[in-house]
Amino acid sequence: MTIEATNEYLEKIRQKRLRNEEKISQLGLTRFVTPEKTTRRKKKQRSISSSKVEPKVQEPRRSPRVSNKPVNHMMLDYDSTIVSKLEVSDVKSKAEEKRNQKKIRSRPRKFNLGEQISPKERSVFESIDCDEWVKDMEYYFSKLQGNSVSNVQRVMCTVRKLVSGEGVRHPQTQTYFLRNKAIHLGFDFREMLDEATEWVYENGGDRGNGWLIEHPVKKLLLYQQARVANNNRAFSE
Repeated sequence: MTIEATNEYLEKIRQKRLRNEEKISQLGLTRFVTPEKTTRRKKKQRSISSSKVEPKVQEPRRSPRVSNKPVNHMMLDYDSTIVSKLEVSDVKSKAEEKRNQKKIRSRPRKFNLGEQISPKERSVFESIDCDEWVKDMEYYFSKLQGNSVSNVQRVMCTVRKLVSGEGVRHPQTQTYFLRNKAIHLGFDFREMLDEATEWVYENGGDRGNGWLIEHPVKKLLLYQQARVANNNRAFSE
C-alpha cells in the first residue's frame, strides 16, 4: 500500500511538471530557460618540492637488545654479594642514627625557672578562690608586666580551660592534657610544666612553638612565684 501511494504521488508530480513545460513552450518562454550546470571544482594538488622534505634520521638505540649489541654481564661472586649487603646495612644504620638524632634534637628541653616553691608555701594558695586569682593573674601580666594584649589573651584562655577542668586538646592526636582535673593556685606548676612538655613531645610536638600548653603553664609558675614574693597578696588590691 505504501509503494502504490508513493507511485501515485510521484506520477501526479510528473504530470504537473509536464503541464508546466507545455505551458512554457506555448508562451514561447523556453529560450529564457537555461539548464543549470553543476560543475565541481577540482582540488589543487600541492606540489611538494623535494628540497623541503627532510628524511627522518632514526636515533641510535641505547638498549643493547634492540641495537643487537652483546650484553655485558657482570658476575658476582660470594664475597662481592656479602660486601654489597654490608654496604646496604651500613647505609640503613646511618639513616636510623640520623633519625634518632633528629628525635633527640626535636625533643624540647625542660624549663629552668629558678628555685622550686616548697609544698608549705603552695598549700597557702589552695584556699584562694579560682576566679579571684585568675583575674589577678590577668591584671599582673597585662598591667604590671606589660605583656601584649594578644599574649595575655592566649595565656588566660588556656588557663581558664585548666581551671574549669576542660583540659587542653592536642590538635593532631585529639588527646587531652589534664582532662576532668581542675587546677588551683596551690598546684606544683614546676612538675606540671615538665609533664606538659612530655605530653606535647609524645603527641607530635607543638606547631605553635609553646603556645599550646607550655607557655601558659610557665606563666602560672611565674605568677605563683610572684605571689610568694608578694606575701600571698593580690596585685590588683
